[in-house]
Amino acid sequence: MTTSTPSTQPTADPPLLRMAPSRAVWAVAWPMIAIGLLKTTYFLTDSWFVGRIGDEALEALGGAAFAWWMIFICSDLAGTGAHALIARHEGSQRRDLIPATLVQGLWVGLGVTVFLAACWPQRQLYFELLGFHAGTETMRLGLDFLGVSLLTAGTLVVHTVTGAAFRALGHTRTALVITAATLVVNAALDPLLIWGLGPIPALGIAGAAWATAAANLVGAALGLAVLTDRRIRLVPALPDATKTWLITKIGTPVTVAGIGFSMVYVLLGRIITEYGAHHIAALGVGHRLESLAYMVTVGLSVGAATMVGQHLGAGNIERAREAVAAANRICVAFMLPIGVLLFAGAEVFFDWFTDDPDIIASGSVYLRCQTLVFVAMGVEVVYEGAFSGAGDTLPPLLIGGSLTAARIPLAIWFGSTLGLGILGVWIAIAVSTALKAVVSWFWWRRGRWATALSNAEAAA
Repeated sequence: MTTSTPSTQPTADPPLLRMAPSRAVWAVAWPMIAIGLLKTTYFLTDSWFVGRIGDEALEALGGAAFAWWMIFICSDLAGTGAHALIARHEGSQRRDLIPATLVQGLWVGLGVTVFLAACWPQRQLYFELLGFHAGTETMRLGLDFLGVSLLTAGTLVVHTVTGAAFRALGHTRTALVITAATLVVNAALDPLLIWGLGPIPALGIAGAAWATAAANLVGAALGLAVLTDRRIRLVPALPDATKTWLITKIGTPVTVAGIGFSMVYVLLGRIITEYGAHHIAALGVGHRLESLAYMVTVGLSVGAATMVGQHLGAGNIERAREAVAAANRICVAFMLPIGVLLFAGAEVFFDWFTDDPDIIASGSVYLRCQTLVFVAMGVEVVYEGAFSGAGDTLPPLLIGGSLTAARIPLAIWFGSTLGLGILGVWIAIAVSTALKAVVSWFWWRRGRWATALSNAEAAA
């Protein structure tokens, strides 16, 4: 763990603050979009190699997907808080504070690592909630994968904290290169650890988790090396209660919202299966098709977070507003044509993944319902990033948490009470998405985010 001595203060505004808002947002966002698309290949790569073991292994990996997502969300708690603070330091031209913030972020990350390891004995409860049966081969394989993922989460934690520094500084192209390197490491280790080779034993599905952990370790090491090369050097320091609490305070609402989102889908899955198991498959394929649009929104969300943080650090609230408005305009420009394309070609796209007519029919309806609110989805995610960059992460939790949870009663009402069946579930998801965008817009206009975190508090 580390801190640093003050460095010479820069005399010119940080590069991103000298750009037009739309250009600055896009400069941060486009590498993050590419990173998002690369990260989706992690699970696809694991799925391909694990699929060669057998259907039970692939089913176990698929069942662990939401749990792995929750591990990722928890691991990014420290990164979310560090991102907001480092962006402030960059905007206020206090780069000397960045190393100490990273160190305290790593201490928070250590706490998260211990928490996730403590969840190891309870991992069977997750699979039981999904409907897996104890004693089955699928349950055993799922426990193997999730167990390794929980115990090696520390590598992901350090990787996300170092990545937060690159995002906050606007050095997202560097983050893209590092992510690409980790993808190569993961793809190279997957067959060796899953299938075994020579003296290397075959670890099966657990090998996929070990490969991911090794890839994250490489990413963390590369990140620390690049930061050191750029004169952001870390030296040992004890935890600072004030700073670690602030990082935790900023990151926790985002983490809780992400875990809640995943748990809602676990529960929603039980409602969906009542109408037929093929609808779950349709939802899974639909999510993959949506990922193209979603990764665009996530990239723009990071762009909004970085620019809001830097502009608030520079004391320019109006430019922070302009950056978010620019992010939303870019978002609309992307989401409209993507939505039209997916709406028009829904059956064709589903046919790439399956030849089951029931899955294609249900999935096409699902996808068309969601494309109608693609713009709303994008706006909601952009505002999430904007609030996060301001250090005001409670609104996204309240808005996203409550309206995502509302999908369950809405699905029951539309599906059973109104007699719409599975169409009612798809409509419930779309309606809640639209509502989140509207409420987020309204809350952002209130302007309280501008004073949620002062520069003095960020520098304390």
